[in-house]
Amino acid sequence: MTKTPISRKTLREQVAEILRKKILNGDIQSGERIVEADLARELQMSRGPVREALRQIEEEGLVVYEPHKGCVVKTMTYDEMQEAYLIRSTLEILAVRMCSGKLSKELDTKMEQNLVEIGKAADARDLYQVIELDEQFHSYVVMASHSEKLYKVWKSLESGNTAAYYTMRSESLMPYEYIQQNHQRILDAFRAKSVEEICEKIRRHYMIVPETLFQELQKKRQSEAS
Repeated sequence: MTKTPISRKTLREQVAEILRKKILNGDIQSGERIVEADLARELQMSRGPVREALRQIEEEGLVVYEPHKGCVVKTMTYDEMQEAYLIRSTLEILAVRMCSGKLSKELDTKMEQNLVEIGKAADARDLYQVIELDEQFHSYVVMASHSEKLYKVWKSLESGNTAAYYTMRSESLMPYEYIQQNHQRILDAFRAKSVEEICEKIRRHYMIVPETLFQELQKKRQSEAS
């Protein structure tokens, strides 16, 4: 039986999750200032956990501190996204090689069920749920390695995935109609039992995102220059 890691969220993590939802749902817009005191008042708590949560999502790349403005929501650059996804995909490819491309029946079933849910979330344009389900799907890939150490390292990069999705939505590049299909390709590769095919599908799955962002940014620059 596959062991599922248990996570008990601290107050800081709960506040960070609230902030993520607000940002991803568009309640807080890109470039908008987040006032620590106002947020603490809204959540009816002291400013300590709010300050800690803001630091956490700053490390995740969702917000940044700007001079004379304070904490504001930001989007990722092409280089930031490429780096985050290169590292993340490399760890998943390592997991595939460690398990020789084999999924347990339990993980196969969970991934199949996940694909149904991710399709529903994509149809509803529910970005927060899409991100949660995307993270869950890829966690099953890493769990196949049966390496808790690898899982912990991979899990520490979750924030980059959230920031990347937010950036794609902000740039109107969210491929909602293809999300389920893109993940299905990875599961199909596992079922074909070809390690190299699985690795290539994962690599391509991740790197097409920053490539798409790069192309869009190039188009914008050319349009502004003309």
